Amino acid sequence: MNQDTLKLITAKIEKTLEQARVLKSEKVNLETLIADLRENINEKDKAINELKSTNEQHLAEIRSLQEALNERDVKLQDSEAALLRAIETLDEVLDKENTTNDSLQGLFGINKEGNA
Repeated sequence: MNQDTLKLITAKIEKTLEQARVLKSEKVNLETLIADLRENINEKDKAINELKSTNEQHLAEIRSLQEALNERDVKLQDSEAALLRAIETLDEVLDKENTTNDSLQGLFGINKEGNA
């Protein structure tokens, strides 16, 4: 081989070595970037899991509150029904008393002011 060919081959080898150094440097940079991205992804996954957990807790609290409201509604309905029955019974008793008092007043000739 002549001197010019040897210089050309040497220049190409040096250029190839330089490209290899650049690629190696880029590889290190990319590996660092990938590691950072993985760390970010892990942090985001952790945040997502915490949000899911918090959401599940909130849903459980909502279900518990809904059950408490349903129980309260049932108790209110039962109380309302009991009050209505008591009012009906009271009305019946008062109607019987009014009927009895009216009969007694007519029987003894007593008017509402107590005069004969």
